[in-house]
Amino acid sequence: DMGKLYEEVFDRIPLSLLRYNWFLENITPHAHAAYDFLRRAMDIFLALVLGIMTLAITPFVAFAIWLDDRGTVFIKQKRMGEGAKTIEVRKFRSMVRGDEDGVWIGETDNKVTRVGNFLRKTRIDELPQLWSVLKGDMALIGPRPDIAGLGMRLVAEIPYYTIRCIIKPGITGWAQIKQNYSYGNVSPQSIEETRTRLAYDLYYIKNRSFSLDVVIALRTIQTLLSRVGS
Repeated sequence: DMGKLYEEVFDRIPLSLLRYNWFLENITPHAHAAYDFLRRAMDIFLALVLGIMTLAITPFVAFAIWLDDRGTVFIKQKRMGEGAKTIEVRKFRSMVRGDEDGVWIGETDNKVTRVGNFLRKTRIDELPQLWSVLKGDMALIGPRPDIAGLGMRLVAEIPYYTIRCIIKPGITGWAQIKQNYSYGNVSPQSIEETRTRLAYDLYYIKNRSFSLDVVIALRTIQTLLSRVGS
């Protein structure tokens, strides 16, 4: 089977071979009750532990951001959550004007700040999203949530795109550890990159399990440590 061979070799789903019957056979919003319970328990426990660490470093991050350009420390974003519903997330500001809605980095003159570049490399800018994990709007692991305006643009451009919203979005995910995005970002910056991300997201949704979540978590930690070391 060409689709299964592609999946085994590349760890993603071939979008060109997708038909409605594939979704009926492979995609469900729920995996297993035990997995769903264990996943949520892990999210709450780790979000609390990492949240305490975030509180400890927040004064230093806030001072660095203020010292860099005297701007605001946090930004709020409207993003696409589970069921394509709009959720609000918070991040440490890493760009001059905050992330703009509906555009990629190459389509705007908005720039990443000097401090913001470090925050993005180490993923520290993502830590305030732990509050959204505790609220239940997000998970630690899952498809990365799009900014609302950009998400609607992608829905119009890419077939089956909203399928990635069938489960809760995550701070990190399968696509983040498998795909190298342009500009060193943690999210796509073009339609083509987004198609590839969708292929990885569908692989995760189809095959998600506690063991796969552990692999993603360990690979994420490995990536962060290598970035800090460099």
